[in-house]
Amino acid sequence: MNDVLPSLISLGGWIGAAELLVAYFLVSKGTIAGDSLKYQALNITGSVLLTINCASSGAWPSVIANAFYLLVGINILFTVKRAYIAQLSRRQKEELRARMHLHRRSSPAVSTGFVEQA
Repeated sequence: MNDVLPSLISLGGWIGAAELLVAYFLVSKGTIAGDSLKYQALNITGSVLLTINCASSGAWPSVIANAFYLLVGINILFTVKRAYIAQLSRRQKEELRARMHLHRRSSPAVSTGFVEQA
């Protein structure tokens, strides 16, 4: 069992490095956007795996660099989420206004409040 954990940590480091390189390649080629969920997920998971790998090796400068990389990824993820929610809210308000406008146009003329007497 003692040999398994270092091997898993080493494998995780390689996977993390591959994720960061793939993310960088995909953004550089224009395949995915820098603010996409896919890009941020690759960066976050890659930096977590590399942080664990570097910490187990005592490579503290790399631990700090990857920890900041992780924080940036999380920050961007929440920024994108807030922007998406705001955009969704604006869309829903616009749709509601459009429905209300159509409803007003299709309803019969509103009574003026005067009653004709015979």
